[in-house]
This record gives sequence, structure tokens and C-alpha cells, in this order.
Amino acid sequence: MNTIILGLDGSNGSQVAARWTTAAAGPDTRVVAAHVMQRSELWTLGALQVDARPIVDELKALLDGKWTEVLRKAGVPHTTRFLRGDPASELLRLATRTNALMLVIGTKSHRSVHDLVVGGTAHKIINRSTVPVTLVPHPLPRSKVAR
Repeated sequence: MNTIILGLDGSNGSQVAARWTTAAAGPDTRVVAAHVMQRSELWTLGALQVDARPIVDELKALLDGKWTEVLRKAGVPHTTRFLRGDPASELLRLATRTNALMLVIGTKSHRSVHDLVVGGTAHKIINRSTVPVTLVPHPLPRSKVAR
């Protein structure tokens, strides 16, 4: 059976990627929908003495619920994985471990200086991946389209 890794983060871009994956999945394909919570987020919560468990539980519920709803409605066989760490590294590790056919993520518009200097998740994945990567563009709102 072919495996597609689908990175989800709740953004509009990841929902577009989920719809694309639903259309791309063949009859002999299973999807592993994964969300990676950055360890830095957990450390920040710990430093602020905030219990991370309710936040993690909410993210897991979204991953198993709203974020993968399109896969369920289309009848696409799938599982979910909630991971902790660097999103690019963990998605690539999961793709390697599952011998994935491809890794699919949605794109975001990046305007921060941090992304220009450090590089975003998509940039890191493209430069390190040993499996094909599909970046699904998120369409611009109509008001942003040049006339």
C-alpha cells in the first residue's frame, strides 16, 4: 500500500493540502495526517508555568476531528500522528520511516524576517527530503489578485 504523509497545522494552507491529498489518493493509498508541535512552544508554556496538557489535547482533537474531516468524508483510509519537535525534521523522519510515496504540505505566505533568515518548514523540507514533496499553494483572496 502506498503512503502519503500529510502535514497539518490548522492553517488554511494545510486544509487546501488536505483537499488536494484527498483527490490525489488512489485506491491503494493510505494517508498519515501528522501535526508537529514545536518543542519551543512546550518550553515556553513550561516557562510560563502553563499546563500544556489541555493545549496538546485540543490539538490532538483537532487533528483527529476538524483537520482530517475531508479525508473521512471522502473515505480515504488514514491515520493521525501527533509529534513533538521541529516540524520539518519530524515530517521527514515520518516519511522515511513509513517509506512514503510523497510528503504533502500546504504553503503559507511568509513575510517575517525570521523566515527569510532561518527558513520556514517548507524550505527546510524541500532542501532535506529524500522523498518527493508536493507543496500545495493556498490561493490568494480575491482582493489580493491583480486585476
